[in-house]
Amino acid sequence: MSNTYIEVPTVVCVSLRLNCLPNELRAGLKHWIKPFPPSPAAGRAVSGGLLSSQSFGFYGYCTTQTLLCEAPVRSDKDLAQKPSGSYEYLFNYPTFKYINSWFPDHGTSTPGDPEKGLLRYDDFSMTAREPREEYIVGASMADRDENGDHLPNGLCWASWGIVDGHAGPYTAAVVKELLLEYIVDELFLKAGIDPRSPYRDSRPIFQNRPLQEVVQAMGDAFQRLDNDLLKKAAQAITGSMPLQASMQDLAPAESGCSAVLATYDTASQYLFVANVGSSRAVLGHRNAQGTWEASPLSVDHTCQNEDEVARLRAEHPNEADMIKDGQLLGQTVTRAFGDLRWKLSARIQSIAHARLFGRPILPSFLTPPYVTAEPSILTTKIDPKDNDFVILASDGLWDHITSEQAVRLVGLWLGRNDPSKPLREERAANSLDLVVADSNEDVLRSRERLQQGLIVRKPEDLPAPGREYTKVKYGDEKNWVVVDDNAATHLARNALGGADEDLFCALVEASMYPMRKLRDDITIQVIFFGYGDHEDLDLKLIGDDPSSSDTLDLA
Repeated sequence: MSNTYIEVPTVVCVSLRLNCLPNELRAGLKHWIKPFPPSPAAGRAVSGGLLSSQSFGFYGYCTTQTLLCEAPVRSDKDLAQKPSGSYEYLFNYPTFKYINSWFPDHGTSTPGDPEKGLLRYDDFSMTAREPREEYIVGASMADRDENGDHLPNGLCWASWGIVDGHAGPYTAAVVKELLLEYIVDELFLKAGIDPRSPYRDSRPIFQNRPLQEVVQAMGDAFQRLDNDLLKKAAQAITGSMPLQASMQDLAPAESGCSAVLATYDTASQYLFVANVGSSRAVLGHRNAQGTWEASPLSVDHTCQNEDEVARLRAEHPNEADMIKDGQLLGQTVTRAFGDLRWKLSARIQSIAHARLFGRPILPSFLTPPYVTAEPSILTTKIDPKDNDFVILASDGLWDHITSEQAVRLVGLWLGRNDPSKPLREERAANSLDLVVADSNEDVLRSRERLQQGLIVRKPEDLPAPGREYTKVKYGDEKNWVVVDDNAATHLARNALGGADEDLFCALVEASMYPMRKLRDDITIQVIFFGYGDHEDLDLKLIGDDPSSSDTLDLA
């Protein structure tokens, strides 16, 4: 169904600045913002950034830059006949078909190095708030000779990571830029090389490093980076720099972030995973029966982890109020970068509060530090011939699906996609091959709606009366679908409802509601190991007969 003009007899549209647009409208501006079209009836163009015509057509949201997003509106006759001045003209919610046209754009796929056992890396990132607080980290590292040229053995290490900020974007932005650099510096130090030496790149540091030395380098790097953030903040608090400079040095330590980083040594075939906070890493591998299983590669550092609670109780005895209602002095995570309110002394925090607009000292703050950046580090031997995969994701994904479900979903995706082959050309926005993972009647009805591209819901398509959305946490497996070429996008789609159009649209884009109440930022990476000899897998992973699944065209 094509987009439709709605003629409004009076001026009911107001001037909106760009940063007032809903998250996803802003995120996709480069794809579908265009100059505001004049109303066919009024025959006027928009001028001065404000809609001044007495009768005009519009698609969705406008800005002071006189640009308008081409979002479909509910274009029924009864809607157009509503009284003038109705706010519904301004806030028509996007339809499934429209959201689906840009949802895959949040994911990218990067070819790996099959000769080194790395097939492909898929990622996906979608915010729930602005400014952005989550970032993807990635790098490949190779040793060089004395001339600065790569040594003939090629790729030595590959690293992937996710940084998930909280209480502000500043810590995450700094950690994203510096964490890998700190790890490399630690490797130089442990090899007896000054990281500041101009000859640092002429000595091999990645080849044949002892496992314990790599683990130690990663652990030291995490803690040294955090200590540097806190030290710089303390100097800003107690020093005499101008206010603007002081606030700039304070910000990266005042907010906080979780981080998970995976580094693969192509020579030893060991995978090193270090993490602090609530982001998680999971290994997907097949057992002897060929069924996909999930193995944890990280530790959740939250108050829901009994081991973390026991550690804190031992370090801070006789502090009964330290952990209450599943939070550590008001915060869920127990390990993180930054978070100076849980680390610096009360004396320094009091100075910050008096001089630099610092926040008040936490209640029951007795024996800091309570939060640490010491990471949990796990090592795993990877055999690329097994075609295993690793999922890294922020807690925005794990709020909706379990680790086991995530692995099964990627296994389901592998039954229809081969990560060892070149990526297919980008599909048309309104032409997607949809494979439903379950023949449940509700899912089939959803398929029909997708196929018809309905914009206005019919009475029979409305959710059941009294449907309780607030308690929805984990996605219903009967709504799982395989529709995306990108495995990370596939995970995000099914975590947010899959074929449940009602739930999916609300969780992805709820422009009239505080998004954080519905979902968190979601950032995902999926790393596929293998030499290019991928074998198709059976779709019976969720108990369905793949022969009963059809391919639909939404055009």
